[in-house]
Amino acid sequence: MKTRVILYLFICSCITLLPSGCKKTIVVVEPGIGSMYDLDVHPDFNWQTSREINLNISLSVSTIPVGILSKISVFQGNPTDTGRLLCSGSAGFDFPMKAKLRVSTTVSSLFLRAETVNGYLETVEVPVNNNVNYTFSGKTINKQNFSPSDEFDCTSECDVWLTGSGTVVIDNGLAYCITDSYSGHISIKEGTLKICGSFTGTLSMGQEAKFCKLIVTSTGTAVISSLSMAQNCSVLSLAQGYIEIGTISMIQNSSLTNYGTMLIKSNFSHPSLFLNCGDLEILGKYTIGGSLSELENVGYLKINSDWEVSGNVQNSGTVEVLGDIYFNGKTVQNNCRITCYQQVAFNSIKYNANSGYLHSVMETTVNEGASLVLQNQSMISTSVFTMKNTVTGNGTTSVIKCTVSGSIIGMQPVVIGSVEMLTPDGTLLSGSYPDNFREGAILKSLADGSSYIPVSDCNPEGSGYLTAEDADGDGLPNQLDDFPTDGSRASVSWYPAATSFGSLIFEDLWPYSGDYDMNDAVIDYQYRIITNARNQVVDIYPKFYLRACGATLKNGFGFQLDNIHPSAVGSVSGYVYKYGYIKQNENGTERSQEYAVIIAWDNADNIIHRSGPRAEFNTLSNYPVGYSDSVFIQVHFVIPQDQSLVGSPPYNPFLIKNLDRNIEIHMPDYIPTSLASPAYFGTAEDDSDPATGRYYKTKKNLLWATNITEKYSYTYEYIAILYGYNHFAEWCQASGNSYPDWYLNLPGYRNQHTIYIIP
Repeated sequence: MKTRVILYLFICSCITLLPSGCKKTIVVVEPGIGSMYDLDVHPDFNWQTSREINLNISLSVSTIPVGILSKISVFQGNPTDTGRLLCSGSAGFDFPMKAKLRVSTTVSSLFLRAETVNGYLETVEVPVNNNVNYTFSGKTINKQNFSPSDEFDCTSECDVWLTGSGTVVIDNGLAYCITDSYSGHISIKEGTLKICGSFTGTLSMGQEAKFCKLIVTSTGTAVISSLSMAQNCSVLSLAQGYIEIGTISMIQNSSLTNYGTMLIKSNFSHPSLFLNCGDLEILGKYTIGGSLSELENVGYLKINSDWEVSGNVQNSGTVEVLGDIYFNGKTVQNNCRITCYQQVAFNSIKYNANSGYLHSVMETTVNEGASLVLQNQSMISTSVFTMKNTVTGNGTTSVIKCTVSGSIIGMQPVVIGSVEMLTPDGTLLSGSYPDNFREGAILKSLADGSSYIPVSDCNPEGSGYLTAEDADGDGLPNQLDDFPTDGSRASVSWYPAATSFGSLIFEDLWPYSGDYDMNDAVIDYQYRIITNARNQVVDIYPKFYLRACGATLKNGFGFQLDNIHPSAVGSVSGYVYKYGYIKQNENGTERSQEYAVIIAWDNADNIIHRSGPRAEFNTLSNYPVGYSDSVFIQVHFVIPQDQSLVGSPPYNPFLIKNLDRNIEIHMPDYIPTSLASPAYFGTAEDDSDPATGRYYKTKKNLLWATNITEKYSYTYEYIAILYGYNHFAEWCQASGNSYPDWYLNLPGYRNQHTIYIIP
């Protein structure tokens, strides 16, 4: 990068036109190198700090009936933290949300959020490309997704290959592999056994303070009549792998992980972690006990006898129990499905359900030592429900469904919070309503149940019927509709975001080049866009604030909606005209234009309030600061317009130079309006060529205007942007591929002495 030298001369003078006192004048001494005219900018570079992307967001959630729409929102950053809302819209069956969105070139990812009427809420982060396509499919668990990413095989990292039959001892950290078949007894004292073929026999694992592993790969089968595991031993079965175990004994710090199919033919207990992401069947009683005993299930678990839990359980899959369930201690977190064909007893247990389903064919009892919390459409379905301790509901309403009877025994137990209890006739055998119900909990008959829980992979039963209140009949339920009583409007989008402003910056001497301080007009803006339930644009509400006007010319400002005919606009309001040269159609758009043109003001003097006689406004050092009126434009369409036609803000903004309607100043390669005179193209420093679509660039591909997606800090009068931003030259000479964030206030990015600061 070329050396740049800036000399600041501080001159004290008393000028009758200015308030008395010492005034600081900043004089830039051009070094002859490193000026704007020395930049080597590729002729195709468009000077954009943002890019337009196409969104195509679908919702494939089978529990939402056809005709009921859901809400999609797009954020820059995580919405649970400091993420900024950019846009929102609707999606439904065979109806994706399609929208255009402009984001900073520094943005590498977006957060998409889907909300449905039945309480489904999901947020995902996606990378930013020119086209962002994503489908929300609900919370269905695909257990194959949990399989390890690195596949094991027996073609490498094997010290010994086994075949035939016999007795083998694996020690000294060696790896033994079976690619064909082997039968007999294997003792793993220290090392690894990988089964890619088949093994039949007995297996003992472990020796004090040593590590051992059994790995059954996706092509492996192991039929183990007896398995013993000491500490520091692990068994891993990959997807499509198969393990059958006759009897198993384990001691603490040994672990099982199953991604494939596992059958245990006897009673089973484990003292530490068991992770099941595949299919697991236990023919005997399954006991989870001990201080470190834990089950994490994201697959399918079938227990052919009783299930006794005194450890921790994390269930995000399906558990099916043919016998009784005894929840005796620790914590059970149920996020999916537990089915019991006999009785369920909640004893000294903390049971938390988040969209979880628990079904007992016979009786479910909540004993005095139990703590039950149901949240977000969880469900307990049983024949007989007996409650001896409090049940709490959080989030969206959960349901306790009793097909035979319900009882609340004792003086203390209550149902509290967002819970709906259902009994055949809406009464209890013991206890009463509303005495045993608090803070919104209700009791109803089975026929009158109103809380909707959809049928899903986790809940095969469901409850109630989906009733979406939609006051305006546009298909988007009230709770998701930003305009619930207005059928013509549904969602709000923003540019650059709901909580921030961007800036348009101009040089106003076109077709002549200027001093490139880019402060002849600094216009802060924020666009609010209203769409209907079909994601079509109904209204555009921009807000403009003229923060700086380092110009002596009297400039107007407006924007064009490329591709939109003026007759498509129903009305325009909020503009400020005083000079009479802007001629309008009846709808408020500018007359004699091919596309819809909205002029916000015909002269900046209409809206700014100077504090002194100088024409320059908020650009001179130590000069009194003025302020601007905010200009609120309202554009309403006769017929809602597709976003593919309207495009994305800030659309096509431009200055009208010095009250001369023939002269417009646009951003590079943005088309002029019909009223711009083509006689100026190719004159002075301008290198426009309408035949090739090249507009408003100099012969060295410099610019007169651009859009900054943040609120821009401009330089003092007469100081080129090049001298205020240390990486500006690198950015434009690399066609935007280096320092795309050059305008941010990061360490080393700015020459702070050149930046105008309002006192």
